Parts: sequence; C-alpha cells; structure tokens
Amino acid sequence: MKSKTENPVSPYRWVVLVLFMLPAISTQIQWITFAPIAKDAAALYTGGNTETLDLLAVVFMLVYIPMSFPASWCIDRFGLKWGTGIGVIILGVCGFLRIFAPDFTWLMVFQVGCAIGQPFVLNSFTKLAGNWFPEEEEALASGLITMSLFLGLTIAMFAGDFIMANYRQAGDPQKGMDIILNIYGIFSLAGMVLYLFLVKDKPKTPPNLIAAEKKVTMLIGIRALFKNRDFLYLLGAFFIGLGAFNAISSKIDYIFNRPLDIDPSLAPGIIGGLIILGGMFGAVILSALSDKFHKRKIFMILSMGVSLPLTVALNYFPGIVILGMAAFTFGFFLVSALPIGLTYAVEKTHPVPEATSNGILMLSGQISGILMALFFNMIAITVLFGVGLIFTLLMKDIAERKA
Repeated sequence: MKSKTENPVSPYRWVVLVLFMLPAISTQIQWITFAPIAKDAAALYTGGNTETLDLLAVVFMLVYIPMSFPASWCIDRFGLKWGTGIGVIILGVCGFLRIFAPDFTWLMVFQVGCAIGQPFVLNSFTKLAGNWFPEEEEALASGLITMSLFLGLTIAMFAGDFIMANYRQAGDPQKGMDIILNIYGIFSLAGMVLYLFLVKDKPKTPPNLIAAEKKVTMLIGIRALFKNRDFLYLLGAFFIGLGAFNAISSKIDYIFNRPLDIDPSLAPGIIGGLIILGGMFGAVILSALSDKFHKRKIFMILSMGVSLPLTVALNYFPGIVILGMAAFTFGFFLVSALPIGLTYAVEKTHPVPEATSNGILMLSGQISGILMALFFNMIAITVLFGVGLIFTLLMKDIAERKA
C-alpha cells in the first residue's frame, strides 16, 4: 500500500496501534475502577464515606493538569517508544501495585502513580498516528485509540459491578475487590510488557510528509500554536466540547434526577452507556470518513452543531426512547471531534511537535471539564456549544497535500 507521498507504509503499524491501545484501555480502567462499586469500596477503604472514595477518580483530572506539559516534552524529546513508554511503565507498575495496597492511603499513592502515567498516553495519539500512518489513515488511527478509551470505560463499568455482585451476595466483598484489582493490575502490567518489547518508535521510511519533517522545540512550538488563528479556534472548540463531555459524564446522575417514564435511578446507566456506545462508533466511522474525503472542518461543525440541540433534549425530554436516541447521537458526533480535531491540529501547525498540540488540546478539556462540573448547568453548556459552533465555522479546512 502507498500513501499519497508515495512512501511505503509498514503493515506493522497495526501491531503498534493495538499495543498502544492496551495502556490506553488501562488508563480508563484504573481511573474509574471504583465508580461502579463505590459503596462496596467505600465500606472496605473509607469507612463508608463515598465522597472520600471519589478522590481516587478526581485525582486523575487534578494530576493531569501539572503533568501534561512534562509528558508532552518527554514524548517530543524521547519519541513514541520511550517518551510514551515512561508513562506506560508508571501506569503498569502502579496499576499492578494497587493489588497489594493495605489501606486507602497506599491505594491513593498508587492511584496517583497511575494518574501520573495517564498524560503520557493521552498526549501521544497524534504522535503514533504521525509516526506510523499515511495521511489518509491518521484520523482513523486516532479514532481507534479514542474508541479504546471508551472500551476501557465500558470494561470498568460493567466488569467491576458484575464481579462484585457475586461476592456481595456471598457476603465477601473483600474477595470481590481482590479479584477486581488482580485482574486490572495484571492487565496493566501485561500491557506494559508487550508495549516495551514489541512497540517500535517509527518505521524505517516515513509514511507521510509531516513525519519526515524536522520538528521545532516544544517552547518554539507553543509560541507558534498561540499565533495560529485556526489552532486558537480549535482550542476554543475543544475547551467547550471536551469539557462539556467530561462534565456531563460526571454529572449524569444530576441530569436525570427528574420525572421520567422509567425509574430515574436506571436512566443514568442507560443514557451513559448509550453515550459511550455512540462515541465508540462515531470515533471510528466519522474519523474514517474524514480521512476518506480529506476534510476536517465539516465534521467539527457537525460535532458542535448536532450537540447543541441534543443537550436540550437530554435536559428536558422525559421519554427514555427519545433520550436514548439523543444520547447515542450525542456521543456519536461529539466524541468524533476528539480524533479529528487532534489530527487537524497537527496538519495545521506542523512542524510543531505532535505531542505539544495534542497535550494543549487535551489539557484544555480537562480544565474546562472540572470548571463545568463545579458550576454545572445544562443551559449554559447548550449556549457554549453555540459558541463552539461559531469557532468551528471560523476555522479554515486543511489543504490537500502534494508530494
């Protein structure tokens, strides 16, 4: 197979992608391990205090903020194999050590370790795509990684509760917790080992023109990013879109604490699951279409434009069928903006290092997600999606590259 630059494309790229997806899945599993079994975990670790237990998840968002730039610097400086590998090692070791945590304090220590490893993985999406994939597959590669994040969320949400339910009925939740931590810890460690032994930094021949370019330093890149008008519009859209998704996901119980045509206690799980399912499909399908037509802007416009009315539907409609359709569609279009937007940033800002633009965009979504969750209001989020739509309309689409 040949890319548009007529460079040979290595089939080993798919092996590297799959091996990268394993620690990506692990970041999400470690993040929300305790969310679906909060009461059981709180009884074992915090004397029944679920608010204290929630800190195990919150720490991931808090740690990401100071660690994002160091992680991006490491990825730019040491490359995909070892720049990202630093985080993969930390994640694998600390995820495994959670098995042996004797109390909440040690569990938090290892959880912070996992949180430190996360930005090394999340900030590497476009580095992997740029190093290994031709331009007509770059967004698809980032889309598949995005899908793996949601797969990790799905595994943690359903597997943890399924395992614990059996041991809860048997009156031995500690045994259930031990099994969950063992499974997740071994998975993280195995993913680390496979990554370190089998992942290569890049193929012998660059698969695209950008991969062959010499990159500027991180500091020069940051200055260039904030002088690039299209990147600033994209940054505004990411701040709104990714932040809104994070906030809605964390406050989904609050949204559906209202009269519905089903038991309100069931709605968050159903709607949240459909958002995740829609996001998994959208991240792959729309990314592939974006690559096929070599267009980014129209998909970003669709992401913001479709999300705007759907936030109204999620906030006000009482029928579970309509809510389910709205949730799936919301996830389908909004989540696709992540891989497509990250790819757009690389294409618009090269020779800025991929991890630099990737890291800044992801960081903006983490910060806005915290702010939107603290001051949560669905009407305000709807208005913000309107602002995000304006940002995407002002963006200029990418130009066709020529060899």
